[in-house]
Amino acid sequence: MRVPQSIVNLGRWSRTDALVLQGLLGIVFVVQAILGMVIPLLGVVGVLDLASSREVPVTGVAAPEFPDADGVQLSASGSAALTVDDPSFSQRVLLELPTIVGAVLILLGIYLLFRIARTLCLGDPFQPRNPLRLFGIAILIAVGSVAASLLQAVTTDQLVAGTPLADHVPFSVEFSLLPLLVALLVAALAEAFRIGVRLREDTEGLV
Repeated sequence: MRVPQSIVNLGRWSRTDALVLQGLLGIVFVVQAILGMVIPLLGVVGVLDLASSREVPVTGVAAPEFPDADGVQLSASGSAALTVDDPSFSQRVLLELPTIVGAVLILLGIYLLFRIARTLCLGDPFQPRNPLRLFGIAILIAVGSVAASLLQAVTTDQLVAGTPLADHVPFSVEFSLLPLLVALLVAALAEAFRIGVRLREDTEGLV
């Protein structure tokens, strides 16, 4: 069985290309770890004074009226900034938890990409584990997008629970189809890699 030329060409990445990709992924990993985990965690324990507000949907509040200026109009949206003055430890956890969880999922995805890039550096991109790594990335993207929105809604609900604001801040979860479409594309790429692995194994079996 003949391996498609496109699959053969993919294995011709130069070592320099793969090393550059690994280096870039390493830099992104470190930056994401600092911005998405270290700084928020320092904010949770009180070492850093981070912003204690977030945008939330609101209901039951009259929107202000703005004057019409020569046909240019300004209208209020159904959202507001929820600010917590001098937040307690538990409130800081609720404020930073979505960021930290999102960062963990992103770091896992970068780690899987790094492992794939390492196989490119070794000149063997069609290792049996690479399709699984790509499927893992697809799952992280799909689950992460849903988990981020849900966690944002849950933590916001807990922040306003037991306060007069609870009547005006509804439990609202917003989902975007874009991450799910990206996850499907990555899953399709994983399937292509799986076929490439099988074709390579079949070819080696004929030698």
